Parts: sequence; C-alpha cells; structure tokens
Amino acid sequence: MTSKRTVVVAVAVAVGVLASVLSYVFLNNAQQNAYHNAKLVPAYVITKTIPRTLTGSEVANGGYVAQKKIPAEFRPTSAVTNLSAIRNQEAGANLPVGEVVVSGMFQSPDTIASVAAETVPQGDVAISVSVDQVHGVAGLIQPGDKVDILIDLDGNQETYLYQAVPVLAVGTTLVPAPGTTGSAQSSGTPQASNVITFAVPPAAAARIALANSDGGGVTGGIYLALEASGNQPTAATTITGSNLIPATPTAAG
Repeated sequence: MTSKRTVVVAVAVAVGVLASVLSYVFLNNAQQNAYHNAKLVPAYVITKTIPRTLTGSEVANGGYVAQKKIPAEFRPTSAVTNLSAIRNQEAGANLPVGEVVVSGMFQSPDTIASVAAETVPQGDVAISVSVDQVHGVAGLIQPGDKVDILIDLDGNQETYLYQAVPVLAVGTTLVPAPGTTGSAQSSGTPQASNVITFAVPPAAAARIALANSDGGGVTGGIYLALEASGNQPTAATTITGSNLIPATPTAAG
C-alpha cells in the first residue's frame, strides 16, 4: 500500500512539473510570437511614478521599477542595466509609468536646479517685493502677469521705474517652467499675496531693491500697476505737483 501511494505522489509531482514546464514554454513561445521572435534583453521599466529628486537607492528599494524583457531593438543605448549606477543620483524630473529607465533621467544632486531656478530666464535673477493691497493692485496680480513699477521721488514726483516687468511668482505660486504646460496654480482660484517676485536683469533687481527700501530718494516704497494683456511699453511719464492737474481735464482712459 505504501509503495503504491509513493508511486501516485511521484506521478502527481511529475505531472505538476510537466504542467509547469509546458506552461512556461507556452508563455515564452507566446511572448516570442508577440515580439515576432525578436531577441529579448533585460531593461528596467518604471512601474509607479518616480517623483523628482527621488534617489536611485529609493527607486530600487521602493519598488518603483521592475526588470523586464524587451526586444533588443527597443532598448535605448543609454538604458540602465544595473541600478547601482544611479544609486547615488536623483531623478531630474517626475518620471511616468511605463518608461524604460535611462541614465539621463538621473543626475548628480548638485546639478539639479530647483523648480524656481528653472523658471528664471537665462541672464535674469528673481527678486521679491512686499506690497500691501493698495500698492499691489488689490491682490489681483498673478504669476505670468506683467506690471509697471512706479516710484515716488522725494514725495513730490511720481514716475515709472520699469514697465512690463514679468511676474515670476505670487507668494509661492510660480509660473510654469519653460517647456511645460498648464497653470502654475493648483486650482482656478486666484492666489492673493503681498509678496511679488519678478524676473529681471541684475541691475534692475538692484534698483528695485533700493526703491522698495525707501532708499535713493524714494518715499513710500513702490506702486505696481497691472498691465493689460498685449500692452506695449510707452514713453514714461513723470507726474509732479506742477503737472498733476492736466491743462484740459479729460477721462483717464
């Protein structure tokens, strides 16, 4: 009786192994047919979105990628074949699911610019000013707008310092980085803030900083005037006590 039972168990195991082998052969043949018998090579494929600045070590240990077989002709020449190569690097951008991991996706941490730095045009710098609602167009200014900066000199003349100055951010809400789409805001509700950040050349930043600190003969800080879309800069006008009232009063528009 014992020997018959052993034979039955052995046969069952053999049948299970055979079924497993046949299943593997079937699936492998099906995959080969699907790829038209192409040569398959290993590659790491992103299985869940990799956030910007996530380290290669965290990617490897957090299940963000899986090694899969893909046709050799579809594997990029820069494909990462050993995760240790990116272990001490960071993702340079948010990486979507389904992408093959390539070396260009990861960079040394000290070469990755901040999101804010990426939005500043080459040659410009970012500078912030603090304004109240009266000086800041009642909080209506939004990232991507352009404003005119007016200053009061010695309390007796108002003039334009700069026109059509691009607004880089309002509070911590930035304009989209170059090459991206969509709104800088997380919702359709305008964000009111008393801190406005501009993108300007360095010399302009120095002048704005001095004017905003009531230095250089400027009194009362600065006023911002919101530009209409498509407006072109015009000849700057300085208003003093002598020309405050027009010779012939007309509508302001």
